[in-house]
Amino acid sequence: NEAIELCEKCYRSLPFNNIYCVRCALPLADEDNKNTLCGRCIQKLPEYDYAHSVFRYEEDVIGLIHQLKFRDKITYARSFGELLLTAIAPDDDIRSARPDCLLPVPLHPSRLRQRGFNQSIEIARVISKKYAIPIECNAVIRQRRTVSQTGLNAQQRQKNIRGAFAMVKPLQGKHALIIDDVITTGSTVNELSRLLKKNNVERVGVLSIARAPIK
Repeated sequence: NEAIELCEKCYRSLPFNNIYCVRCALPLADEDNKNTLCGRCIQKLPEYDYAHSVFRYEEDVIGLIHQLKFRDKITYARSFGELLLTAIAPDDDIRSARPDCLLPVPLHPSRLRQRGFNQSIEIARVISKKYAIPIECNAVIRQRRTVSQTGLNAQQRQKNIRGAFAMVKPLQGKHALIIDDVITTGSTVNELSRLLKKNNVERVGVLSIARAPIK
């Protein structure tokens, strides 16, 4: 099986998301902003309680994720899962307050048939195996096919994704960790988190490969 093979030099050259908002994982430019909230979270907190993104969505990471999603490089998802594991610090919520379940962002059935796999599920499998956390693939469904979020601004993304998900299995009182490949504006994971909180999920986190900076 083909996987992402990186030498130490290439691995260290990847755009790690080392300085970020402590709530939404938005990349921040200034070292002085470390361990602070970004401007958007100061104005309005997201529906989820915490987020971790290993990389900034730029340079080589964009190419690798596009290979995964659009060139059928399913084994890349497992490699990204391994990279996520290496980036989880001992004091992160994922270890210190272990989630009850992993919740991969669901694809609409038509898109799943087209792609052949859900990359978020494949990433979740690696984390599930490491930490023995069950994956909830059927607790939430994508009930409405949305147009691609690519090219939409933040307001358009929010409108596009609104009401796209439906809860079909109760997770009341649980700590759920959403797994996604990329957080761009955060509209998708925020809408999913809103639904979970509405259905009495106690705590919601987000774990993604990459987080896009504000342009």
